[in-house]
Amino acid sequence: MKYFLIAGEPSGDQHGSELMKAILKIDPTAEFRFLGGDLMVRVGGKAVIHIHDLAFMGFTQLIVKLLKIRENFRITRKEILSFNPDVVIPIDYGGFNLRLIPWLKKNKFLTTYYITPKVWAWMPSRARKLARFTDRSLCVLPFEPEFLAKYGVPCAYVGNPVKEYVKPLILANPDSIRADLGLSKKPVIALLPGSRKQEIRQILPVMVKMIDQFKEYQFVIGGHVNFPESFYREITGTAAIEIKYGKTLEIVRIARAALVTSGTATLETALLGTPQVVCYTTSPVSWLIARIVIKVRYISLVNLILDQSCIEELIQFNYTARNLNDSLSRVLNDPAYIAQMTDGYRNLNEKLGDNDASATAADVICRFFLHL
Repeated sequence: MKYFLIAGEPSGDQHGSELMKAILKIDPTAEFRFLGGDLMVRVGGKAVIHIHDLAFMGFTQLIVKLLKIRENFRITRKEILSFNPDVVIPIDYGGFNLRLIPWLKKNKFLTTYYITPKVWAWMPSRARKLARFTDRSLCVLPFEPEFLAKYGVPCAYVGNPVKEYVKPLILANPDSIRADLGLSKKPVIALLPGSRKQEIRQILPVMVKMIDQFKEYQFVIGGHVNFPESFYREITGTAAIEIKYGKTLEIVRIARAALVTSGTATLETALLGTPQVVCYTTSPVSWLIARIVIKVRYISLVNLILDQSCIEELIQFNYTARNLNDSLSRVLNDPAYIAQMTDGYRNLNEKLGDNDASATAADVICRFFLHL
């Protein structure tokens, strides 16, 4: 069978690659084409557009990149028609995929949306597109099926793929991880300032200010492969800070605490059991628009899944050095607060369940839709 996958961000590349591996176990002769990244390339198939040319951040950047986005649509439609897949699998990346699925329906392509976009966060009416233009939607957050069902979306919760890829690290020996990272025995504070240049420039400087306040710790940045060390050093200056690439989960696993930009990293950190503070700020224009359109109480996946404040979120004007200092002190030194967060993490694990998301999703796609 032929599968066309559309992943537009690093997390989508991660989840897409795992889904492809799971499909191959059921359908060993599977052929893949995709919009994705290096992880999907390693599994096999042809990358039509790399995620480097797909990931844009913020409302203002979308305007600037409009012509490039249109070109990406044109290339994608052309490649789908040429490849003529048995099923198209959009993976998250709602800004692109929700605009594409009407065209897929019109051209009679079978569509299974894996990792449904966060329509519950803003413009919930977009869920009607899923109902109208997809054959089935596969959710990875436990509260999503109930929400989407209100709009008539045929969907199912398949589990959360983050649980799959953090499991080996949970079982790993922390001392071995520390040795592999080349770190001293000094306790670690992990810095995860994001995966996009704009957010790193805005978020990392405040994180760096914590170094002089917590001198008994070593601070380690989980560096993103898209940015050289010189980029981070422009921001950190002469501060005593380590930068490690391709080892973000390992850093979090051995850290006493983590300062985390909102996103999948908050869920990864929670599942690894590391106390954290969520840090987020953006441009005034993007923040103003977000305030108007976003309809949820929290920005971190941890708090959203639990539907309560388990981890502290320092957002926009509240994201200051003073507030971050207070919050970091609490997650390092307040036993009652740490215990409360740990209880929240335990509840989070229970809510996510034990399904292997990739395997379950592959089973639905291959056996239900393609009758393999």
